Amino acid sequence: MNINVDQTRLIQDLEQLMLAHAPSGAESEVDRLMAERLVSNGLEATRDGVGSLILHIPGRGAAPPVAVSAHKDEIALIVKRVEDNGRLRVQPVGGLHPWAVGETPVEILTDQESVPGVLSVGSKHVSSESVAGQLREGKALTWEQMWVETMLDSQHLMAAGVRVGRRVVLARTQKKTWLLGHGEYVCGYNLDCRGGLAILAEAARQLSLRPPAGDVYLIASSEEEVGAHGVQFSVRNLPVETLVAVDVAPVAEEYQVRNNGDPVLLCKDRVGVYHQGTVDRMIQLAGQLGFGVQLAIVTSYGSDASLAHASGAVARAALLGFPGGNTHGFEICSIDGLVNTARLLLAYLWDDER
Repeated sequence: MNINVDQTRLIQDLEQLMLAHAPSGAESEVDRLMAERLVSNGLEATRDGVGSLILHIPGRGAAPPVAVSAHKDEIALIVKRVEDNGRLRVQPVGGLHPWAVGETPVEILTDQESVPGVLSVGSKHVSSESVAGQLREGKALTWEQMWVETMLDSQHLMAAGVRVGRRVVLARTQKKTWLLGHGEYVCGYNLDCRGGLAILAEAARQLSLRPPAGDVYLIASSEEEVGAHGVQFSVRNLPVETLVAVDVAPVAEEYQVRNNGDPVLLCKDRVGVYHQGTVDRMIQLAGQLGFGVQLAIVTSYGSDASLAHASGAVARAALLGFPGGNTHGFEICSIDGLVNTARLLLAYLWDDER
């Protein structure tokens, strides 16, 4: 079996998507980029009531319909309180950990221009009377100890549209990609979600040239990081029983997952088990493509597919993952892993026996 993926195009899509802001529930920047990419034979993606983008690609009728999702949203912060001195107190939206990002430039998203800030813990030349002094003594860093410094007072922030509930994201300057090794590893914040979207875009292009075995619904889903709310609504309104989520899979010794070109198939996560028949078929297809797969049982992880299955929205769930180190931080992914994940997804969608 020979399935080619344009690696240059895939990485270019990835780089553009990674620069966009899309915290859960405020995903319009990625919406625009994905709407341009989810096009097939004159068909365009439609937006449903929960904000997911869905492209329906008619198949040959040789296999049942299937949905494939990759989520748009990124882990981020939300303003909990605006203090008189212009400091913002924040809470995480999704699994963003303070020690994974530290003191860093951020942007507060408003209806106007975004407002710059710096995630802070204060000067380090201090005693235990100050937060940074307590941290120097070994106390764990929490969001309650951090704030966003804006150097504006509360009145100016209000005039700029900053209020409780506004999303706070890492500054765009922090979202550029970085290459490691001999250029075979791509790194950056938000590879978690944007790698899956780039693969979804590649699938749309290739399925426009060669129809899938059965109808395919490509879903750029909303609000995955806060409980997969988007996809659960979306798939309930589609004529599918199987959902394949394309997402990052954590590289870790405990899972025996390596950061290489072999895609990852999950068998179980914290939410539940994945469909054994789909896993078995994807193992066979990977062998026909000339590479292996990595099987894993993971904790501290849930996906569009497992959460939709747990809620009864679909009958069968599968997770096709590209290996990623430093997940929910400055992530590191094998480019071969991204390419082969796209190849395996396409093989599955073209497969009459799926």
